[in-house]
Amino acid sequence: MAETQVQETSAQKMNAFLTKYRTVILAVCALVVTVAVVVAVVVAVCAKRTEKGLARLDAITYTLMQGASELAGDDLVARREAALSALTELTGRGGIVGTRANMLAADLYFQKADYAAARAAWIQAAETQKNAYTAPLAYYNAAAAAENAGDLDAALSYYQLAADAEDFPLADHARFSTGRVYEAKQDYAAAAAAYTKLNDERPDGDWASLAKTRLIALKASGSID
Repeated sequence: MAETQVQETSAQKMNAFLTKYRTVILAVCALVVTVAVVVAVVVAVCAKRTEKGLARLDAITYTLMQGASELAGDDLVARREAALSALTELTGRGGIVGTRANMLAADLYFQKADYAAARAAWIQAAETQKNAYTAPLAYYNAAAAAENAGDLDAALSYYQLAADAEDFPLADHARFSTGRVYEAKQDYAAAAAAYTKLNDERPDGDWASLAKTRLIALKASGSID
């Protein structure tokens, strides 16, 4: 009987609490519902925008590639420039749309030997989705663009970012490339250190084998002890 009385008293207290703060509770519930609706709308809008962006990118790519093998000279240049112009509406976006748009733009800039623009586009592609699998590839290609432009210090930096990326298929190539660029800078001690590190960490790899040949060549030339 006493237990029943306690339950009734607790229920009464809860009822009194709900009655007293009814307005506040209803306002909080309404706010939660509103926030949930807003989040759902934002997610839907973003998804739709991404879908439209990818569709637009696919259309640009299709127009670029359609019959491209039959083009040459000014016609090919005009086709590439038209694609670059169309991509400007997408390269500033975030997410996968921005990444893919910048990667395509970078490739087109590289084809026209505009290595500074290619490098900038590859970096933008990497930074748009830093955790995506495309980021180390973008850094790797940015390094190649920087190297072609003669900026060896930048090339070293980007090759290192690619080499340090986990599970990047071209990591060993990037590591070897750091040694090769150091050689181009005539910093033979740093080149030897890069080749030795690659050989120590990945002794059975093809690029490690090539690194060994470079170490032998550097020693034979007297560049290193």
